[in-house]
Amino acid sequence: MTMNATSKAAAACFGLAASLAMLVPASAQSPAPYVTQAPYATQTPMPPAAGVIPIGTTISAKMQTQLDSGKAQAGQGFSMLVTRPYPNGDPGYAGAIVRGHIGDVQRAGQGRKASMSLVFDSIVFPSTGQSTKLAAHVLTSQKKQDTAVTQQAGGALGGMIVGNILGKAVGSNLGGVIGAAGGFAYGNNRKTNYVIPVDAEIAIQTDAEVARPQAR
Repeated sequence: MTMNATSKAAAACFGLAASLAMLVPASAQSPAPYVTQAPYATQTPMPPAAGVIPIGTTISAKMQTQLDSGKAQAGQGFSMLVTRPYPNGDPGYAGAIVRGHIGDVQRAGQGRKASMSLVFDSIVFPSTGQSTKLAAHVLTSQKKQDTAVTQQAGGALGGMIVGNILGKAVGSNLGGVIGAAGGFAYGNNRKTNYVIPVDAEIAIQTDAEVARPQAR
């Protein structure tokens, strides 16, 4: 075999080897190096900033304005003194005043319960003379219910008078008894108003973050 023929044969062998390599599937080739992923880091909640109380924080207070569902008017203002335990244990809330107004009033009546909705506006910090907005709702409150005894007695008396008139008209002595029973039922069904007195303990819960203004 001549040198020229040998060179051609070698070239042909090289081309055949290259073609065969191209036909080998990718899965049969060397695998890519395995890369491990670092585990997700545990997210640690950030503590609230100084002077900031988060949503859902309970604020304890004492009422400074007496509110009577039988006399209160929508828009009437009220105030409360923030008491211990202070929100987040922050002594900056010592002496703070919660201000708000009555949003809606429903007087007690026949088969109707009394109600007052309290709307909170702001917290005033006398130590700095500054204030901040407050969005909150009442959790618990102390209140005094008006007695219904007078209403029931008055209803019974009126019932007896009407009953006696009806009894005489029909020639019966039972009219007074029947009238009294009806008057008592009316008085008993008549719902009573209530009073939130001065110094009543109130617990409110924040509906938004509250940021205490920092001293200038």
